[in-house]
Amino acid sequence: MLTDSGKSSALKGDRGMQEKYSMFKFVFASLACCLLAAAMITGCGGGNNPSGPDGSATPAAAVYDNFPSNATGSVTLNGLLVDLTTQNLITSTDAEIYVTIEYIGTSYKKTVAAVENRAFSFFELPEGQYMITVEDKGGVYDPSNPLIQELSAGKVNLTIPLSPKTGTATTSSLNFFATVLDGSLKNPIMFATVDVTIENVNNLTFQATTLQTGEFSLLGLASGTYTVKISKDGYVDVSKTLIISDKIMFGNQEIVAADIATFKDGGGTSRTGYYLGELLMSPKFTNTGGLAGILLDADKIPIPATTKLDLIYLKTPKDPVGPGTIIPNVKPNVLGYVSFKNLPAGEYVLANANDYVTPTINWTASATYDADGNISGWAFTPASKLVTRIWLGVTPGLVTPIPEQE
Repeated sequence: MLTDSGKSSALKGDRGMQEKYSMFKFVFASLACCLLAAAMITGCGGGNNPSGPDGSATPAAAVYDNFPSNATGSVTLNGLLVDLTTQNLITSTDAEIYVTIEYIGTSYKKTVAAVENRAFSFFELPEGQYMITVEDKGGVYDPSNPLIQELSAGKVNLTIPLSPKTGTATTSSLNFFATVLDGSLKNPIMFATVDVTIENVNNLTFQATTLQTGEFSLLGLASGTYTVKISKDGYVDVSKTLIISDKIMFGNQEIVAADIATFKDGGGTSRTGYYLGELLMSPKFTNTGGLAGILLDADKIPIPATTKLDLIYLKTPKDPVGPGTIIPNVKPNVLGYVSFKNLPAGEYVLANANDYVTPTINWTASATYDADGNISGWAFTPASKLVTRIWLGVTPGLVTPIPEQE
């Protein structure tokens, strides 16, 4: 039986919008052969339907040692690495840079060596949410701030900045952080994409990501002018100019010594920097929301990609109409990931799909009543056919994460 007490109100970000970096086309062209060779050596919706393959065809085996053998996908991830002090691609021959991607919610990850310490690629990735980190084993650069990206089919291009370690370069760099909130609900917005463009001859753009608290941080910025643009599906973009010179200006606000505070970056490291304040984003879609997450079985293993599911909708917990299937026969991808968009506000659960043609009825729902004869909730029979064990509340303009099931 599912009741109000089981409601999940956690909020999670949908995928960030990706910019195309035309200014680096010549770089990717010149490094294409190197990237392909390195990849061979290192192994490297509008719609309501969830993302992921339907399991109707068997893909070629993936090259990832710790990914399932069927975990090939349709995503190519290309990246460039830049030095924040020179504001150009890294040229150090003393660095030894590695890039690691981790599929969020699983133990699957992969590490590759950057080509000439400045570029990297991953091929045939399954769709889903990844954490991307960069480490320099040569000791020239500090580790990157972890970057969260939701990768969808196609090519994704990223630019990741690195700050030289103290003593390895002459620089007067500063750290900054800010909080991104929903303008109407004042809730933190998670996994919003922060594009930072350095206003110089190259107009170099790199990325950051908001955390569960809505915070993002920019580490090791040198003097100059930066355009900070925050984007998130379902919200109007926010853009401000950050000027670092003899004084610091963020938009029309002067940032002073009193704004210096301690914060934690995406890796949990405590740092000191200037607080840029709260940035409010206005919802673009006011009447629909979404669900996203990884579905695991009792052994904490992603459910098979061939599993057919019903997404069940209940307008309110005591709605006399009762729950019903809003999207039938959906399937996760090979890592158990599902994503739904454009859902009306209400309560949702996922269950093994009913087949009314065969028929195969995996679940039924019936009302429960209080002492006064009023509907107090709805019970599913059998409860074992539920993939999610709690009601998942969808709020307009936001995406609710599917929590790990107990």
